[in-house]
Amino acid sequence: MITGEENVSTGPARKAIILRGPPGVGKSAVRTLLQGHLGKSARYINLDAYWGKDEWRYAQPEFRYADLQLATEPVLVVELAWGEPDGLIFPGATRGANEWMSILQRAKREIFPFFLTAAWKDILNRLTERHGHKGHHDVLAELGRASFYEHRHYLFSYPEIPGITERTIDTTGKTADSVAEAIMGMAGV
Repeated sequence: MITGEENVSTGPARKAIILRGPPGVGKSAVRTLLQGHLGKSARYINLDAYWGKDEWRYAQPEFRYADLQLATEPVLVVELAWGEPDGLIFPGATRGANEWMSILQRAKREIFPFFLTAAWKDILNRLTERHGHKGHHDVLAELGRASFYEHRHYLFSYPEIPGITERTIDTTGKTADSVAEAIMGMAGV
């Protein structure tokens, strides 16, 4: 639990917490804890879920950010996991950040973007735990995506957005609880 006047919101909070980073840094675990703490006052939105060619939003790009536009919950927890695939006919969640950040700003949401990172050993351990010791192919595929973040590949790079500062949190050796607590403290929720 967070205590102290500096962490208490004094009015109807309209916030967006954005979690971004490579596979294995703890985004989903932190998101689950944030949701548990915030309960019904938060809505989880995974922007990366919208970019597959089989997803209806791929064919209807004017609706691709409908969840952000229509959300009534005081806090949105937005997860960006993979960067984006080549060949999109419109910008994806990472390169399209100016567009969806603009939606959040027009909705008068205070935006708290976080880039989670970790040492390779921690990433490997978490991915192996997630996929099991026999899931070598999945672990290697996710490690490959993680390397794109480390090398700042343009498909995984976040654009500079005026007035928005992304905070980096190194999750190496930290529990998801401690990372979630730090994020809640910084976002004042």
